[in-house]
Amino acid sequence: MEPVLAVRLRAPIASFRPPRDLNYQRTLPLPPPTTVLGVAGAALGLADVELWAAGGPGHRLKVAVLAEAPAGRARDMWTLRKIVSGRIAERSPYLRELLVETAFTLLYGGPRELLEQLADAFRQPVYALSLGREDELALVDVDAIELASVAEITGPVHGTVWPGDLRRDVPRPVLEPGARLEPLMVERLPLAFRVAGGRRHPERYATLSFVPFGTRIEPPPGLPLLGWCGRAFTWAATPP
Repeated sequence: MEPVLAVRLRAPIASFRPPRDLNYQRTLPLPPPTTVLGVAGAALGLADVELWAAGGPGHRLKVAVLAEAPAGRARDMWTLRKIVSGRIAERSPYLRELLVETAFTLLYGGPRELLEQLADAFRQPVYALSLGREDELALVDVDAIELASVAEITGPVHGTVWPGDLRRDVPRPVLEPGARLEPLMVERLPLAFRVAGGRRHPERYATLSFVPFGTRIEPPPGLPLLGWCGRAFTWAATPP
């Protein structure tokens, strides 16, 4: 048994761009670990340098995420104006994928006193919370904030982030009538940042598998599965 804080967020629009995408910006189907930690930092009222300082919450919390429902999809077209010598030299269009009407449960593990402090912060966050860009605001379901002890379970996973490349383990999908299988999205992403000179520098890169909500798979052995409201998950990122 270990303590877990669950926080349910809803957002009309969200996007999580893979770092290497430029002219066509895909979105990850779920928030990556650094986004989940960044939301916690905003609730606590911490600047980046405080969140990612040695011994700060960014290095003390374990994180996971569960999608609560399939999100809609949309694309947004933007135009960047490149200015040279004070004049607009050219316009560069790019497309950005969006998730529409999203609902996620963010899961945090760590010292109980830190989780209690974080639960209070989510009930009255210091800064506005967002999923993705700063203008993609999220709403906390205050009645669904819960700190409880969870136990290990067995079963398939879906709508979550898994550490490692699940494709190499030949995942076994759970076939059900009417099921719509979607491919996994696998990316190599940072799990933390180092803040220096007013800029964030990504650290601790790791491979993560994003399992769509509609795809239920039997995970490979090796990592403990924890249960929350009947859903199985494992920590996508843990302290170093």
